Amino acid sequence: KNGEEVYAATKCGSLLVFLTPPSIIQSLQGERRTDINLKVKPSVIFKVPGAAAAWQIVVSRNGKHVLFNSADCALRLYDIDEIFKHDGETNATNIPPRFVFQDTLSRSPWASADFSADGEYVVGGCNSYPQPGDNYNLFMWSTTTGELVDQLKGPHASLYSLSCHPTRSFIAVGSSDGVIDVWGPRVQWTAFAPDFQARQANVLYEEEEDEFDIVVDNNQGNAASEHKEPPEEGIVDIITVEKTAEEVTFPVRVLKLFSEKSKPNKSEM
Repeated sequence: KNGEEVYAATKCGSLLVFLTPPSIIQSLQGERRTDINLKVKPSVIFKVPGAAAAWQIVVSRNGKHVLFNSADCALRLYDIDEIFKHDGETNATNIPPRFVFQDTLSRSPWASADFSADGEYVVGGCNSYPQPGDNYNLFMWSTTTGELVDQLKGPHASLYSLSCHPTRSFIAVGSSDGVIDVWGPRVQWTAFAPDFQARQANVLYEEEEDEFDIVVDNNQGNAASEHKEPPEEGIVDIITVEKTAEEVTFPVRVLKLFSEKSKPNKSEM
């Protein structure tokens, strides 16, 4: 994280840890860089079980763990504090890893691995074996308990590398089809629809012709047919206007009102 520790591996399965002198760090951070001719010896040397060569070394962002991707199809997780307990030992020591992660079924080699943003999980990616190119798989383990937390199956492509987002819960995967796949947290669709069922792959949905037609319930349809009025017999007159009670009484009331006003008042006479 701050450049004070450098991890390296040899072909014979040895892991080396170097402590960078402060003078080198200050020279690299300064504006004027001078030629550094300083030989640094490893502070810690330890052997990988089985003398398997490590082709990838990843340090967690919180500085607590280091992960070695070995040629024997295993991911070995070490505690940095446990490693530096052997600081200054000249002979190679056997430091047991905290956890060893493997695909016990296919024993496929790990193409790439990384830590999550908070360093609480290890993500490993491998291709299908013995037929590479079919698809790739992602495995996620807990650095605290070592248990397998989740397993994801990728599309029909080979995985080249993967990297976790430094602050968020996303995983970017570079694959052979030229596309970068971005994996994120699963959405709990059952919270919105209790009867939701997830599918392993996309399915082409074909809408039926009468799928969204409004269908009347049989019981309601029968009840409506029972209360239906019979059709009228004969010819329907649409010309003659029938007078209602209001139309008859309204002009009478008006005429009566005007007739009362037209009568002379006895006082005026």
